[in-house]
Amino acid sequence: MNPFLSSLGGKLAERWVATLVLPGALFVAAAVCAVRLGHRDALDVVRLGNEVVAAFPRLPVAVAAIGLLLGAAAAVVAAQALGAVAEAVWVKPWRGPAAWVARPVVAVRRWRFDRAAARAGVDPVPAYRPRRATWIGERFRLLDTRIAAQYQGLRLGPLWPRLWLLVPEPARLPVQAAEIRFHSATTLTGWGVLYAALGPRWYPAAVVGAVVAVVGRHRARASDHALAVLIEATVDTHLDVLATALGHPLPAAGLTPDLAVRLNDRFAKGG
Repeated sequence: MNPFLSSLGGKLAERWVATLVLPGALFVAAAVCAVRLGHRDALDVVRLGNEVVAAFPRLPVAVAAIGLLLGAAAAVVAAQALGAVAEAVWVKPWRGPAAWVARPVVAVRRWRFDRAAARAGVDPVPAYRPRRATWIGERFRLLDTRIAAQYQGLRLGPLWPRLWLLVPEPARLPVQAAEIRFHSATTLTGWGVLYAALGPRWYPAAVVGAVVAVVGRHRARASDHALAVLIEATVDTHLDVLATALGHPLPAAGLTPDLAVRLNDRFAKGG
């Protein structure tokens, strides 16, 4: 048991360093550069190093380590919070004052969608026309729309948590991995915003922040697409398991409109 606990503790420590201390410490270093160097001496790291070396003997090692860890932890929390904000902006409908901004954005996206459909010579389904201001939000909305269109109006929102309880572990792993990648991408975008916030004081941080934010958004779109595809595939392959567990085995011809209504009503508890 002791070797196992030691191995587990070592892995947790490695993960803690990789996900918390290292990125947070890098940001703390960037913040120090922003404060001490500014734009004029932005790349004069030699002078900054000399200042740190000169100041180190006057500062106890324990105090410096605690300050570094606290600063790194604060940076990580801030990056995660900003990532959560980015996720909400990307995924959820824009309401309140933001709805006024969303309207022209959606109008442009619809115009581009209609133009592409006209060039392809197809008549798109009205429900598939863009209704969200962001590509990621639209992808999640289309996921619900596609499930409803395929399964006689079945609602994905109430269906998914119940289906997830019955999905076997091997089938869960790809969905969980895609979800982790998506949340990691949103946190990476949060780091980009944090670095960009140092830009007015230290221009290299603005460059780093822009690059990191673009990479985060690109990864978020890729992982969002994979996550939506995997969720849809899970519904396609395990819906019969859920229906059977609820006492409504699927007919050979597939889900009927009457059965879909009964399932929706049961999920909503008649509400």
